[in-house]
Amino acid sequence: MSRYTTTTAMAVSLTALCAFAVPANAACVAGGDAANPTLTCTGTDGAPINDGTDNLVVTVESGAELVDDDRPVELTGADQFLDNLGLIESVTDDAVRGKGGNLRVDNAGTIRGGDRGIRLQDDADGFTLNNLAGGEIFARRQAVRLDNDDALEDATITNDGLIQSTEGRAIQSRGPGGTVINNGTLRGGEEVVEAREDFTIVNRGTIALNGLDWNAATLTWTNTGATDDEDGVQFASGRADNFGVILGTDDGIDIDEGTVHNHASGVIVSTGTESDPLDGGSGIDVDETFEPTVGDDRPSGPLTIINEGYIEGVRAIGTDPTSTSEITIENSGTLRGRSGTAIELAPGQGDSSLTLSGDSRIFGDVIFGGGDDLLTVGDVTSGPLINSVFDGGAGDNTVRFTDLMLGSVTTAIFGTDEISLGLATENGPISGDFRNFGFWQFGENDALTTAEFRAAVPQATPVPVPAGLPLLITALGGLAWLRRRTGRA
Repeated sequence: MSRYTTTTAMAVSLTALCAFAVPANAACVAGGDAANPTLTCTGTDGAPINDGTDNLVVTVESGAELVDDDRPVELTGADQFLDNLGLIESVTDDAVRGKGGNLRVDNAGTIRGGDRGIRLQDDADGFTLNNLAGGEIFARRQAVRLDNDDALEDATITNDGLIQSTEGRAIQSRGPGGTVINNGTLRGGEEVVEAREDFTIVNRGTIALNGLDWNAATLTWTNTGATDDEDGVQFASGRADNFGVILGTDDGIDIDEGTVHNHASGVIVSTGTESDPLDGGSGIDVDETFEPTVGDDRPSGPLTIINEGYIEGVRAIGTDPTSTSEITIENSGTLRGRSGTAIELAPGQGDSSLTLSGDSRIFGDVIFGGGDDLLTVGDVTSGPLINSVFDGGAGDNTVRFTDLMLGSVTTAIFGTDEISLGLATENGPISGDFRNFGFWQFGENDALTTAEFRAAVPQATPVPVPAGLPLLITALGGLAWLRRRTGRA
């Protein structure tokens, strides 16, 4: 089928006729002038569009259809604008292909690709996509793809509708930079969103593999055939702010370095299997290698994770076994590790920290790496700090209670390799079990070694407990505390 092409010369010839509609084909009409050319499609039998005119505005009106076995729309000029309220569909290829800089696509209709929905190539940097409420973009492979080219920089994609791939990714950006703002639904058959360095994503909607759904009332998911071992969001570096739901069968978010902020309404879940705890998936997974679009690979840099919402996986937060970067975690939400480990850092992990505040809840062990690590307990609500143990790992590790003094300690058991503490706070009693921590700091006072800390609490007396383990328990509240501990599930 022949393609429609508007050349610069043709656009100039339209200047004197701009008051009249000039037929381009059976369904699309050219207009405007040389500086502001337009093409408006209103029928259902429009021929394919292949146009390199700069500043061209293409409008596919509601009810109009551009359907082709091959490629219905290809735009190669600079500063072009495609406004789709109708249907653009390719049977076997890309529905829309862009090759010029600063292309903008607004979609309130349907874009359906036999291969890809929207594909950017060559010098198509500065791309903007607004998929409006009610807008739908479908494809067999990537629904939206920016090809692997360092020129394809700084795309901005805002989704208020549905972007979905049956077999591939909803959005794939292979160049540096780029921003995705999702207020609607992104779904895919493999990694739902994949990007490279300096990437920004803000999610207020749903990002999930096909077949995965989240029940907010019960904090559970259903899986009706999602592809195994696929991430919800994967990118090399940048920032993710999540207010919505992100679901993956491998990792919820897979990242090398940067910042992940899971806000109070945010849910990040890996549905991976506990039968494979090493590869079963983490809510947030940290890779050991930073892989840029341009330049050599190198060890990943620092990562900050702020959780105010809900993160779950075989591990809520995990790092690859050879990871060495510095990890900073702030938690005032819920971290749940279905394997019994909530946070697992690599043995060679650099100096890392975990700060607890507010309604922090941790289900599963916290295992630090080999650096000099810091566990900070701030202004938390009452109850257990963890239902398992904080393990500092190797290195010179410190526990700091920022809002408490040494006199806040009400109970202490010093075991062979574990210390169990109970403390009184303004919000009520808190408790926690600690392993491999050598320093203890209260408020702004100097940190105490474990030996100094043990000597500073009220005189301890050996007390027999079930299984005959000789533990020491402080005189303050000792017997009552012991009864509570031995009765704990």
